Amino acid sequence: MDPGGDRRGATLTRPLARANVSEVEGKYFDARIRECGEFDPFSPAGWETISRRFSEMVPLPSIPRLLDIGCGTGQSRQVYEPKTAGYVGIDLSLEALRLARSKFPSAAWELADACRLPFLDSVFDAVAFSSVLHHIPDFRPALSEALRVVRPGGFVFAFDPNLLHPAMALFRWPKSPLYISEGVSPNEAPLLPSVLHRAFVDCGLVEIRQRCQSNIPYREVAPRLINACLSLYNAADRMFEWIGLGRWFGTFVLTCGMKPASAQSE
Repeated sequence: MDPGGDRRGATLTRPLARANVSEVEGKYFDARIRECGEFDPFSPAGWETISRRFSEMVPLPSIPRLLDIGCGTGQSRQVYEPKTAGYVGIDLSLEALRLARSKFPSAAWELADACRLPFLDSVFDAVAFSSVLHHIPDFRPALSEALRVVRPGGFVFAFDPNLLHPAMALFRWPKSPLYISEGVSPNEAPLLPSVLHRAFVDCGLVEIRQRCQSNIPYREVAPRLINACLSLYNAADRMFEWIGLGRWFGTFVLTCGMKPASAQSE
């Protein structure tokens, strides 16, 4: 952190190595960024859909300070940018953060672990997990940390792959006989909406809002051979949302909760 307290200029150096989930995930995405040069799975329409749902689920006209956990190369910034002028992005991947800073030098970027946030209590108006919780086998400490750093009356938001979606259950669930590991990080697995809802409640959040969402078109997926059929998949997923099934079985599950106005961080 800069002496003046501004994390915008934080030095992007990796902390001491530790053999845990965070280190494994960070190394995976470092290697992926070095190989591919970018990580941008959704089309612009997909990002816009997530941004629209975020605006609906977080009922604040503006968000002075927002923490984006799992910002990656900065693509998720577009989800929150319309509502906040005080964006802070953190990630486990040093390579991703370097790319994010090169694209958006005016934003604040920091290397940090979701389960050990380097921020004081109650300093953010909203905390967002950008497709992160499904990378952490036990994500309860991450939610507890989000609750700690968000102000009373602030919001915690997350979007993650939905295990109830047929494609996620068949091809991205590690226990499925059709599981495809290419393009999947070592600890990644889609989540049930009920598991997320219960975790948000158990950590102390209230006024939980949740819905599933299809019609989040992908720009590319792995393995690359599947990209030849990606337009057909996106069309089918758009129809899934149109007929109403996306609300319950959509590709992603979006969850939001509020920190009680009377809450005090321990």
